[in-house]
Amino acid sequence: MDCLALLKKYTKHKNVAITESGDAALLAALKLVRKVNPRKLILIPDQGGWLTYKDYPKQFGFEAVELRTNRGVINPDVLRQSAVNNAAALLITSFAGYYAEQPLKEIINVCKSKGCLVIEDVSGSIGDGTLCNGNLADVIIGSFGKWKIVDYGKFGFISSNYAFNINSIEGDSKLYDKLRNAGERLTKLLRLSFNVKADLEKMGIEVFHSDKRGVNVISAYDDKVIDYCNKNGYEYVICPKYIKVMEKAISIELKRRCLVL
Repeated sequence: MDCLALLKKYTKHKNVAITESGDAALLAALKLVRKVNPRKLILIPDQGGWLTYKDYPKQFGFEAVELRTNRGVINPDVLRQSAVNNAAALLITSFAGYYAEQPLKEIINVCKSKGCLVIEDVSGSIGDGTLCNGNLADVIIGSFGKWKIVDYGKFGFISSNYAFNINSIEGDSKLYDKLRNAGERLTKLLRLSFNVKADLEKMGIEVFHSDKRGVNVISAYDDKVIDYCNKNGYEYVICPKYIKVMEKAISIELKRRCLVL
């Protein structure tokens, strides 16, 4: 089985291509949406997205409109009351800020009822049967860059049941092995994040969306969290940051760990 066949198995989409990067996959996805949906808006989360979400839609004549979220997680009721009726697509990550699972099925149901496509960025969830699922998302994209679930160091991919004309990069045996092990790496990171959340809660630290799956952990800012990270060798990022949460907090970057598979 080659890399494209494995990606098709994961995504359940008929059409798959390996791209130069995750950002290249996003550009290809937006180009595809432009072809199949005449609307002019792209909905993006107000936090917990990716750096290029705000600017890339402009390259295809779209206006990027931020959707109010709960620390990156989309509320389907808020989505239903938003500009979704006028949106060509909703662009989201499977895990908001890599730390909190989106209610994907509910989101998809709202978007389908409003004629809005869904572009799902699965850089943090490749190998997950619920989230990396082409029976739900219209277009799936992902990065294979540093610190992703498929941490190959470069490339990305796009998949869809809509036809697109992209010359796919040919993957090698190393990429295939990274793809094949994605589910196991994801499972270990999810288990680690659960343990870290439990540790922080025992310390009396507020953990954001503690009940949701994720491959990172975000907590309220507290020096005790920094001490905990330094003691356990966990890298961390201080927020606010658009790609995490837009308030003072600490993102524990568990996905940067090199886990033994």
